Amino acid sequence: MRRFLMCAAAMAVVWGMAIGHAQMKVTNLEEHDKAMKALGGAFGGANKAVAAGSMADVKTALATLKSTLMAVEGFWAANKKTAQVDFAKAAIAKVDVADKAASGTDTAAVGAAVKDIITACGACHTATREPDPATPKSFIVKAGIL
Repeated sequence: MRRFLMCAAAMAVVWGMAIGHAQMKVTNLEEHDKAMKALGGAFGGANKAVAAGSMADVKTALATLKSTLMAVEGFWAANKKTAQVDFAKAAIAKVDVADKAASGTDTAAVGAAVKDIITACGACHTATREPDPATPKSFIVKAGIL
C-alpha cells in the first residue's frame, strides 16, 4: 500500500509540473512580476513543508518552483539575456537537487537544498533588480537590463 501511495504521489507531482508549466507563461514584465510572487509563495510552502517533515508537500512546492523558473528562463531567453538565463538554469538545477533530496527522509538535507535554491535566486536578484521607488518593499528590473 505504501508503495502505491508513493507512486501515486510521484505521478501527481509530475502531472502537476506539466499542468503548472503549461499554465505559467512569462512574456512581459507584468507576468514576470507575477511569476516572482508565485516563486515566493512556493518557497514559503516548501519551507513550511520541510519544517513539518512532509516530503510530499515539499515535492509539490518544488514542482511549482521548477515550472515557474522554467517560464522565467523562457522570458529571459526570449529577451536574449544570457546572464539571467544562466541564473534561471542554475536555480532549476538546485530545484532538481532538492527534489532528489526530498525523495528521502533527511529533512535537514532537504532544508539545506531549499536554501541553496534561495541563494541561486538571490544571485539573479542582485544582478537584475532594484527597489521600486514608487512602491515600498517592491522591486523592478534594473534600468538597462531590458
